[in-house]
Amino acid sequence: MAGRYCVNPKQLTNYNSILFSKAGVILLLCFFVCVQILSAQNLVPNNGFEEFSHCPGSHSQHPAEFRAVSWTSATNGTPDLFNRCSVGEADVPHNWAGVSEAYEGGGYAGIYLWTDYLNYREYLQCQLTSPLIKDSTYIIEFHYRLSSYSMYAVNQIGLHFADSLVKIKTDKVVRISPAVLVRKDSVLTPNTGLWESIHHEYKATGGERFVMIGNFMDDFETKSYRLQFIPVQQVMLKAASYYYIDNVLVEPKYTREKAIVSDLAPEFVGEDVVVNKTYVLKNINFEFNSYKLSYASTETLDQLVLWLEKHPKLHLVLGGHTDDVGSDQFNLTLSKNRARTVAGYLVGHGIDKTRITHNGFGEQRPLLEETTEVARKINRRVEVKFLD
Repeated sequence: MAGRYCVNPKQLTNYNSILFSKAGVILLLCFFVCVQILSAQNLVPNNGFEEFSHCPGSHSQHPAEFRAVSWTSATNGTPDLFNRCSVGEADVPHNWAGVSEAYEGGGYAGIYLWTDYLNYREYLQCQLTSPLIKDSTYIIEFHYRLSSYSMYAVNQIGLHFADSLVKIKTDKVVRISPAVLVRKDSVLTPNTGLWESIHHEYKATGGERFVMIGNFMDDFETKSYRLQFIPVQQVMLKAASYYYIDNVLVEPKYTREKAIVSDLAPEFVGEDVVVNKTYVLKNINFEFNSYKLSYASTETLDQLVLWLEKHPKLHLVLGGHTDDVGSDQFNLTLSKNRARTVAGYLVGHGIDKTRITHNGFGEQRPLLEETTEVARKINRRVEVKFLD
């Protein structure tokens, strides 16, 4: 093992030998077009570190030099930003820490998870676009990759939620219990040196507004392994484990499941309707174990009435569905009665009953196989199919 550092490893650089000059100041305005349904509900701003106030030129020497929009250092440690815009040592894919394309886009961040210098650590932090809701479940994801010039790999990384901004005047380990912890039994795996991902479900205590990423365990609790073949001997990484971070996501689980469901059975919105395709009538709600319509259901049904009046030659098939709570026979009867109730509403508002067929299927055709409350809410539905 190499000798211990006596300073921040970034202070070991011989500035007279830097091969790249700092990039000029570039003000970048980034406009994102959402190409996936899922990205719209991500509570992490600038989740891919694509937006910045200054294009990075080299590694950071001060916490304030980390210029990713919405992100800061949670301690006196100095995270780094990398982007294709750089003409210096912070380029993508080639930079002072290694060679790596971004997981997505053209940028990523970098932090020390471990060094041979007495628990030196770096932590990324950002404020979520809205606080987490108590007892709601969230999908947590981010991608991390060991830099190719790191002499060591480690076995763990974590993510922590906080109610307020964290600013600790130290560059040492922050000893807190992370909400998400990846701790591998073996430091080296087939994916070491590649982009790896964390996927976790988290039940919120309520009010969490900030997220931190880093290694929250001290040197004694962190397994490290010295790699044998390093392509470049980088002085700042000769006794360190440095990781790139990209594509951070905190998303309500309901949004993720709803997006998946929308591919299976899209919601009826009163336009662009395809004949022989099944749609879910959104916001059709019933009282518990009842087939009495709630007042909130009338807006969607009134929209359906108007659409049927504009298309008098079309017929429709209504299907009622329940969740898995209750007996099979009870749920079957309940689903039939709920479909009948919707049909009765349409007839009561002028739609010829000969145009309507209705049936119930109980719990036999769930959109989601899970037994969570979110899944059950999605499975309790009335569907409609239009026929020539």
